[in-house]
Amino acid sequence: MLHLRRCISSEVHQAVGRWRQDMCKHSYGIVHSQPLGCALVHEQTYWTEEKRVISYARVSTGAQAASGLSIEAQHRAVADAAASRGWQVVSCISDEAVSGAVPVDERPGLNAALGQLERDEADMLVATRVDRLARNTLETLLLFDRADRAGWELLTLDAPEGVKTHDGRMLVEILAVIAAHEAGAARARTVAALQTARRSGRRLGRPNRQPEEARILAAQLHADGCSLREIAAALEVAGILTATGKFTWHHSSVAALLTNTPSQDSHTG
Repeated sequence: MLHLRRCISSEVHQAVGRWRQDMCKHSYGIVHSQPLGCALVHEQTYWTEEKRVISYARVSTGAQAASGLSIEAQHRAVADAAASRGWQVVSCISDEAVSGAVPVDERPGLNAALGQLERDEADMLVATRVDRLARNTLETLLLFDRADRAGWELLTLDAPEGVKTHDGRMLVEILAVIAAHEAGAARARTVAALQTARRSGRRLGRPNRQPEEARILAAQLHADGCSLREIAAALEVAGILTATGKFTWHHSSVAALLTNTPSQDSHTG
């Protein structure tokens, strides 16, 4: 059964990948696509109109920033796509070191972009991929619906039809589900690795007292849905000392760290 599930998951990913490539090859006049085995032909006109574009990019980790997902690479991809369609990029806005699990209204960059759109300073928000918008399915779909209600457009380069057509919306929904699944799987792997390391008494880093590093790691794990106790375990395994120089983190000191309030590293159960 596990093997069957993996095979099905692999086939879905491959099918979505083929659809992405097929959709992005054409010039968005008449688009011929074959998503998941269903032949579809639809008329596209809105891609060729002149638009004022906000380029949005997001990275959650340093590893992403060093890869092809870097802020610069994302903005460059959007700029290239805009130039090929006669659109004007009026603003490049980013959220750096922000998890896709962070709610939309808690992201300074994305909120700034939404403000510009709602003040009619731009017509369209464009990102490279659906997972750059969010790694929460509901958050993603609500953002697309918000755009539709407000009269501006939200598009990603891996789902170039947006949600203006039935099959376009289906692709966005599939990609949103995959993004959420990947985030959940990554979190599960991280928690499992930390638990294993903690049980073996092993630390993954040298002892250090760097409050800013502790805050960044705690905020990242908190945004990914980790509990206070899971974050405490992660800080211990990473070898990060508490404000008073102790190795042991408690959920109360993690809570204080996240809210930037003083803590005496007290254990409250």
